[in-house]
Amino acid sequence: MRLGVREKCLSQRHKFARIAISKPRAYIFTMATKTWIEVRLLLPKNMAEEASLYLTDFSGRGVIIEEKGAPPGGVVIRGFFPPEEFGPWQREELNQYLARLGRYDLYPLGLEVLQVADEDWGEVWKAHFKPLKITSRVVVRPPWEEYEAAPGEVVVTIHPGMAFGTGRHPSTALCLRALEEIWGQLPMEPQPWPVLDVGTGTGILALAAARMGAGVLAIDLDPEAVAAALKNVRLNALEDRILVEETPLAFLRQQFALILANITAPDLLSLAEALAGRLLAGGALILSGFLEEDLPAIRSRYLGLGLKETGRLTEENWVSLILRRL
Repeated sequence: MRLGVREKCLSQRHKFARIAISKPRAYIFTMATKTWIEVRLLLPKNMAEEASLYLTDFSGRGVIIEEKGAPPGGVVIRGFFPPEEFGPWQREELNQYLARLGRYDLYPLGLEVLQVADEDWGEVWKAHFKPLKITSRVVVRPPWEEYEAAPGEVVVTIHPGMAFGTGRHPSTALCLRALEEIWGQLPMEPQPWPVLDVGTGTGILALAAARMGAGVLAIDLDPEAVAAALKNVRLNALEDRILVEETPLAFLRQQFALILANITAPDLLSLAEALAGRLLAGGALILSGFLEEDLPAIRSRYLGLGLKETGRLTEENWVSLILRRL
């Protein structure tokens, strides 16, 4: 169910506290060695994951996310292009991207374009991704970083920059926290618990559930997301517990003890009947990917289908709902 990177960025209607309102800016700096073009986007911190995916998509390379050099609550996202791959139309596309975000009251926004000395940027960006503890139990690490799990921890290996979902965005973190909260409340049978992950992206939620003991069906309509999830399933050696498919939710007939849906508010509303219909009696449905302003409509829609709200988590204006079929 993953939307295209640009569409997802705009569809969520992100909010950010207004600091100094400024228009997107473009600068060129000249250096002695001119072998790479570095692009820097200044954005709100809660846009870091979507914007990094946008720039990764646009550049075809990994990016670096830094808080250094940004005002409080902001991040700088750095991407790199060979000079022959960056020209007027690429600059115009980046300016238009920021201009579109500006309509959603996202400030501060900025663009810098620099000429920089040669480095192995294909490797340098990896140094900025370290193991990150998302919840009291779940740790996410990139494949090039080792991490020794403490007792009770669940470690998930994710290759960043491949699709939506590295655990750094509030909607993903909330879903993982809700998963951890609900885990001990699920029915004991059948084992392993059948879990459905709708709009799987990188597969991060499916991987965490599988590490906790679930058997997971992960679905997404985006072929790139399916490929990313499959790669991450192999990285975690969980092929025996996770099945990844490019399958529409409406085509499924089986029911699940737990359903995870970290997708957009419009998708949550349009898929409400299908999601509720796939839930076993006693099962739980975790919804995420929407803002507080969307909560009344989403809550009303699902309660009207006979589900009961049993939990609610919030972070940075994002919400995750835990619903049960009792």
